[in-house]
Amino acid sequence: MTNFQVGPGTFYVLSYRAFDAEDEPASEPEVIGAVFGTGQILPEVEAKLEGRAVGDRIEVRLSGTRTFGARSADSILEIDRSEFPPDVAPGDRFELENAAGDLLVAHVLDVGADFVVIDTNHPLADQEATLRGELLEVRPASSEEVRAAELALEEDLAFLAADPPDVGVGALLRPAHRG
Repeated sequence: MTNFQVGPGTFYVLSYRAFDAEDEPASEPEVIGAVFGTGQILPEVEAKLEGRAVGDRIEVRLSGTRTFGARSADSILEIDRSEFPPDVAPGDRFELENAAGDLLVAHVLDVGADFVVIDTNHPLADQEATLRGELLEVRPASSEEVRAAELALEEDLAFLAADPPDVGVGALLRPAHRG
């Protein structure tokens, strides 16, 4: 059996987990498959993966500002209390879904009689993070996988170029889980 290495024309599967600046887990373990060089994975991560084979482990330091954005006061919102379940409490987390169906996690900071304050900044905004992973699979990419990756990239670029939707935040709230 040939040991393929990650590079142009390959499909790889990476198991990974993110850690915050204090080296505490910042995500659940996840598995992602991608075609090398198609923008599906952060460039810093792909640079560490290039030339690697199944079983290899990587560790990548990621800039919080560049990767997860800068913290913004505009991302802290006061929402009408009636938009939340009766038992909402500080520390709860909810998922916000934008018009494109992308999910953001909102953290409840404060609950008043008539309002709830949420923070929609990425939890790792302004923090350096570390991604640790292991390659589970490396093989030649199929033409279908390459085409799907190209289409996904085109959709992402179109989304980034579009004006943000004018949608009320309250209509987008969906309970995720308690934190």
